[in-house]
Amino acid sequence: MTTGPALRILLLGDYPADPRLGSSKVYYKLREEFVRMGHECDLVLQPELGAWPRQSKLRWLLGPALAVRAVGRAGPRYDVIDAASAEGALIGLRRALSPADRTALVSRSHGLEHRNYHRLLEDAAAGLLRKGWHRRWWYPFARLSQVALAARLADRLIVLNAGDAEFAAARGWKPRNAIDLVAHGVSEQFLKEAPPPDAVRGRGLLFCGTWDDMKGVIYLAEAFSIVAASDPGARLTILGAHLPADAVRNRFAPHARDAVTVLPRVDEAEVMRAYRSHDGLVFPSTYEGFGMVVLEAMSQRLPVIGTPVGCIPALVRDGETGLVVPARATADLATAMRRVLGDPGLRRRMAEAAYRQAASYTWARTAGQTIDVYRAAISARRGTG
Repeated sequence: MTTGPALRILLLGDYPADPRLGSSKVYYKLREEFVRMGHECDLVLQPELGAWPRQSKLRWLLGPALAVRAVGRAGPRYDVIDAASAEGALIGLRRALSPADRTALVSRSHGLEHRNYHRLLEDAAAGLLRKGWHRRWWYPFARLSQVALAARLADRLIVLNAGDAEFAAARGWKPRNAIDLVAHGVSEQFLKEAPPPDAVRGRGLLFCGTWDDMKGVIYLAEAFSIVAASDPGARLTILGAHLPADAVRNRFAPHARDAVTVLPRVDEAEVMRAYRSHDGLVFPSTYEGFGMVVLEAMSQRLPVIGTPVGCIPALVRDGETGLVVPARATADLATAMRRVLGDPGLRRRMAEAAYRQAASYTWARTAGQTIDVYRAAISARRGTG
């Protein structure tokens, strides 16, 4: 990690101002760490970008314009602007027309939307959804084109997993040496508060996240219904689905519904308590940029059953720190659930290895690596590198 003068940083993303949500949470955590390190950091999220337009199809197109307007209102000059996804596209164009503008621009991906779009195409091919006109051509035109433009015009690109880095480099958005893989972290406070290896748990399996097709929820419902048919004692908690409880339970087979508990979105401390009381986290996503819940669960000695997306390839070693199953593989997911629920010794071994793996992934480390990216971007913009 490099040292140097304090930086003036602007974090910008079209996300709700809610620190309980994944992408939004990243900004709050980074700002907290940057300020602790002595930097100045402002945060621009949806309230600052503006409520209009609310309709997603228009916002895909106009998001970069809202971002330019918000940056103009933010006032003081920044050393670096860290803009998520497409929101940096017009900022980058404005800089291209103003060579004297020395502000560095970093494009941040919370998961490449192009790769998630490919996941959506696969869902449509599998019959899980209809791909309407707005997904067939409007989304690639209005949104994906601007995501690519933002990455090309930025000084550096931050991604969360190796697959995204290779995707961006292969399409020529950036040379590979201008793409930085910076993982998320977990608060050191929660690492210190992790339960001991022999802590009493017993609440069964946990799914933590929005009830969304990208999260593999159809496979989760099918797999747990299989498990519940042969194990009446199996239990599953759905935390933060952001849907009515009955709407979630109805996705499960009738015999499994009473074994499913659906809880609302809660703050970070409550989520950590859930990790500490369950026996395994189920993470059946078909695409993820990172998957913060995986790291958080591992930091609380909770073994993970996951698909090889996001951070899973980097963090979860099959049979050692968790179990890895193919995406969209209901039978394999059900088998892994049975293994975790039925083998306390395996759970304990994986939980301890998972904790050791997660212990070095702190928000302080993430912030330090991000500052290094910013300094490299500033050097590139100012020609001092």
